Amino acid sequence: MKGFIFTNFLDFVEKSHGLKMVDEMISNTNLATGGVYSAFNSYDYNELVTLLTYLSKHTEIKDAVILEQFGRFVFPYLICKHSYITQNYSEPLDFLAGIENHIHIEVKKIYNDVDLPTFKVKNKTDNKLTLIYKSSRGLTYFAIGLIKESLNHFNVEGSVRIDDSYDENDGVKLDIKLLT
Repeated sequence: MKGFIFTNFLDFVEKSHGLKMVDEMISNTNLATGGVYSAFNSYDYNELVTLLTYLSKHTEIKDAVILEQFGRFVFPYLICKHSYITQNYSEPLDFLAGIENHIHIEVKKIYNDVDLPTFKVKNKTDNKLTLIYKSSRGLTYFAIGLIKESLNHFNVEGSVRIDDSYDENDGVKLDIKLLT
């Protein structure tokens, strides 16, 4: 997993729970890196799981809630670093539908060794989009946070719902609906 996820996670924890929590989290988790990350290097995904588990346990906030908050936190960082990607879109659903065929292609140009999730468009109308999210890392709620913050970026209100009736072996079905 790319280091910018780790550096942003530590920033997120500091801003939401304080520097003391970051220090305790790093000190009390036996991380191979010692909690030192560089944005452009790659690290073991399990270190993120360890950090997330520690934070969840010590704040009594569910992993899913933390991941969604973290996704919302990271989105502005991604937009700031890669604003040229969003400039091609004026509508949020077009932006989200373009993740696989445009955004991830651009990401792979920058990070050729990145392991990205897939987002397949299942259905799209003017105010609804259904995506099938598939990841080896199970960061569904992180993706939901990114999606929700992307709606905010386009100044629209919307909802993101997991369709529990979908067979999870094929991914997670996300129904996105614009409310404005």
